Amino acid sequence: MNALRKPWPTSLVIFTIWVIVVVGVGLLQVGGQPTQLEELVKNHIAFGVLVAVIFLPGVITYLKWWDQVGWKGPDNLRDLRLLLPPALSLLILLLIVLSTGLPPTRVLMFVIINTLMVGISEELMFRGILFHGASSSFGTWRAVWITAILFGSVHTLNGLITGDFRASEVQALFAGMFGVWTAVLRARLDTIIPVIIIHWLWDCLAFLTDSHGGLVFFLALVLFVYGLWLLRKYRHVKVDLPRGA
Repeated sequence: MNALRKPWPTSLVIFTIWVIVVVGVGLLQVGGQPTQLEELVKNHIAFGVLVAVIFLPGVITYLKWWDQVGWKGPDNLRDLRLLLPPALSLLILLLIVLSTGLPPTRVLMFVIINTLMVGISEELMFRGILFHGASSSFGTWRAVWITAILFGSVHTLNGLITGDFRASEVQALFAGMFGVWTAVLRARLDTIIPVIIIHWLWDCLAFLTDSHGGLVFFLALVLFVYGLWLLRKYRHVKVDLPRGA
């Protein structure tokens, strides 16, 4: 089987391995004891994510999928204006962080490093590999929803580490909403690099403003609606499948 001709099943295999790596190594790191994500992110290097950050670029290089996952500049620089709403949301979160005060340097560094790794790992997996696989078989509109649903669903597995599945369900809702507008931006810009940066900054600032959950949810909801508005472009686009697909 030529993996390059069957990106959807190949992306699902990679996704399965990625989940096993991130969750499995994460459980080994906490020794099976319930640990809050804030505790892990702010005080330790998340080794499961670190392994994933090493694994995914290797797979992408082997499959020669760097262009397909969007590791390139935007086709049209004017489209970068689409980043304005998320940029304004990030600015609001940044102002809150600066007004409430930064945490100790050690905590800040752990948060920056861990959220950067999460941004790279999750974007390469969901808006990169999985989005390429899904859009190749089902078109952009369906790919947005497929990857967003998978992105949200996989966050329920955080309950295995934290022991709090109710909280993980809330995280899954946030993640699903996040997955819609980031996937649309990845499609509209035809690049994943700005989305990685947005994901990193969003997670970083969200952890540093964990006492302002209501505001974070409001901004997430606004961006979700923004994503739906951008997605309308792809609603009635027909899917042209390659021969033999």
